[in-house]
Amino acid sequence: MRKTTLNLDETVMARLKEEAARRETTMGALVEAGIRRILAEGEAPPPAPDDLPPLPTYDMGEPLVDITDREALYEALDRERDERLYGTPAAPVRLDAIRPRDASMSAVADAPVPYDASGEAHDRTDGP
Repeated sequence: MRKTTLNLDETVMARLKEEAARRETTMGALVEAGIRRILAEGEAPPPAPDDLPPLPTYDMGEPLVDITDREALYEALDRERDERLYGTPAAPVRLDAIRPRDASMSAVADAPVPYDASGEAHDRTDGP
């Protein structure tokens, strides 16, 4: 038989002493009997289904994409990632709304560049 040290609460220890005296046995015998009883029971049975709280349910609306369509799913995930990273996407540009370049715009486009090839800054009035 092995000896061991147990750390017990004072009230539990007092009750153990009283019970051992009442049964005319030792405290070690009572502790061993209690441990044997617990080990004989085995694992605690799982809680009955009625004891578990019901799982929460949420109405999340209609699905945004058919998850069986892999390409549509990837497109939706990419769009969500891009919106999270870059913000709400801008409205798509309509090609028919782009005006052809007129004479006033070509003057701005043909103006001298404020920097020369070496990267030196120049005033637009000075020329290159």
